[in-house]
Amino acid sequence: MLQDGTAWILVADGRRARVLVEQRRGAELEEPSDWSMQISEEDLYDPQDKAPRSFDRVGAGRHAMDGGRSLHEVEEEKFLKRVADRVGDAEKHNLFDHLVIAAPPRALGLLRAMLSAGAKSRIRADLSKDLLGESAPKLRERLNELMRHN
Repeated sequence: MLQDGTAWILVADGRRARVLVEQRRGAELEEPSDWSMQISEEDLYDPQDKAPRSFDRVGAGRHAMDGGRSLHEVEEEKFLKRVADRVGDAEKHNLFDHLVIAAPPRALGLLRAMLSAGAKSRIRADLSKDLLGESAPKLRERLNELMRHN
């Protein structure tokens, strides 16, 4: 699928992530069981962690300074930061040479922004689509097509 070297295919959304590994060009995709991630307690919004509040410029009203993000978006961002950090650590240890990412549009944008510079430099392709439920053979088929167009 890619040049020589180990390729990682990161498939994620805002609540789950999987990595499939191609050890060498044309090899079967392997899915390390220790790399499957899902949103955890540490990612969930704690109701006691209220957004900072500010007084209105006019009047006595107060409002949250949360940038208009929903609780779900905050949880998703925390989870994707954890995923990006883990990919960054793997890149530092040279566990992969090439990175392909497939995620829904919002998650893909957040992952791109949160990845370390080293991990970003190894991105060979990305796909703005939720493929978490795809089997390894189906992912290989989709990714082969994606690489033909890149």
